[in-house]
Amino acid sequence: MTPSSSTSQLFANSSASMSSISKDLLFKLSGMLHLKTRYLLTRDNRLRLRYITSAVAGAALITGLYAGGAIQPPQQDISAVQIISGIEPAAGFSETGPILSYMMNRESPAAHLFSEDVLNNHRDKEGQIRRDPSVRESVQLTERSAESESPAAEERRIEIGKGDTLAGVLKNAGLETTEAQQIVKQVSRYFSMKNLRPGHVFNVTLEPADTNTGYQLAALTFAPDPLKTIELSRNDSGDIISEVSEKEIKKHREARQMVINGSVYSSADRADLPDRVTANAIKLFSYAVDFQRDIKSGDKLDVLYDSYKTQDGYVAKTGEIVFARLKVGNREYALYRYESSGGKVDYYTADGKRIRQSTGLMRTPVAYGRVSSGFGARVHPVLGYTKMHKGVDFASPTGTPIYASGDGTIERAGRFSSFGNYVRIRHSSKVSTAYAHMSRFGKGIRPGMKVKQGQIIGYVGTTGRSTGPHLHYEVLVNNVQVNPSSVKFSTDNSLKGNDLNQFKRSIKALGEEYTQNLKPSVKLASAE
Repeated sequence: MTPSSSTSQLFANSSASMSSISKDLLFKLSGMLHLKTRYLLTRDNRLRLRYITSAVAGAALITGLYAGGAIQPPQQDISAVQIISGIEPAAGFSETGPILSYMMNRESPAAHLFSEDVLNNHRDKEGQIRRDPSVRESVQLTERSAESESPAAEERRIEIGKGDTLAGVLKNAGLETTEAQQIVKQVSRYFSMKNLRPGHVFNVTLEPADTNTGYQLAALTFAPDPLKTIELSRNDSGDIISEVSEKEIKKHREARQMVINGSVYSSADRADLPDRVTANAIKLFSYAVDFQRDIKSGDKLDVLYDSYKTQDGYVAKTGEIVFARLKVGNREYALYRYESSGGKVDYYTADGKRIRQSTGLMRTPVAYGRVSSGFGARVHPVLGYTKMHKGVDFASPTGTPIYASGDGTIERAGRFSSFGNYVRIRHSSKVSTAYAHMSRFGKGIRPGMKVKQGQIIGYVGTTGRSTGPHLHYEVLVNNVQVNPSSVKFSTDNSLKGNDLNQFKRSIKALGEEYTQNLKPSVKLASAE
């Protein structure tokens, strides 16, 4: 920098600095020196030239002292000025400005250099400190090169569609065939690909491949159900590894009270009673109640049952009914689940009698439906003439479960004349039951097989001579069809001795447990 240019720069900096001096400060000085305002300011309110000249002269003197070494600013301030003036010459930084600020403001040149006011003078329209154009261009080229050579990691939500395979959707996401096959292999350790369905979601994290030719898997999570989560990742060697985590399930007791209003199942929904529990309750009470004809509005069902939940409240499954009470008009039926000393689990009435066959055959051997035709003479719906109807028809949707109405042995299971798919069970030396028009048979049902009362033996259908899906049910005494409501037989299935005493204690505890678990705010299935 030449002497003339240095002087010019110094004068400019001094003038700028002086012009920023507060007028309030000048007024305070004039008061202290007993000077009138007109001595300091011109008519247009500017500083008089003599004060500016004096200030510049003083600044020049102090600058000379700095230049000559008579006054030396702190070494850290000089170092900061030299570093910044070397890095950002295009920003207008030099040693003169900071040193002059140091002299006039008596503050650190480094503090002046980094002050917000100074930096703002050198920001571009985007708010960034301006750099030398060549430096800025080099930085931009480097950033663009890095972006093109190293794609950033990204997370993707991959949903399986109709006809998709996991390997296929992974390849579509940009993974190599070999990599996709390795992922499928790891997932298959915990989940069969045969069970892959549209709507299944895989959360995948992809990262740049080591070869810089695309992506590779960084992580994958898949929850095939609310209880299980499969996780894939890479180990230190770069190999894909997998693990599965499953939520802990605990057994809880749930209590519900249902008031019948409308259909049984709609009433159960309003009472928040699961369908499975409702169906089991209907089956258990079918030994004494016909749910198609006996149930009326206002009847009540109380149920205490096992429920298996995760810590976050997800119901994994519903378990068995342990206590149930049904009020039908003025009659009340109660049953309790009990395991005898011999390890046999069954349901008993309050006096310790086993409900299965304790009062006869089940009155309703189908899960739900309506009686469409009773026992006796009628006009045959297919043949068109009056014919003896030797059973009871229950109209119900195809696939509705059919239960064995009592313990016994399968005598016949297969196609039989106009009955279509047909099952016949012998319950005693005299009594048998028959079930016709089934869509299919229950699991393992075959001649010679022993079945229990309430066991599923088939499903409602319309095979054989039939005008629609229904169960044709017969009761035979000495191989002759009779009215089912007229047949009753019982055996001694009551608990005795220690079993009976233990059972009496258990039913009291179950009653108390029901009351404790039934919340005061329980939602009843009322007309509301």
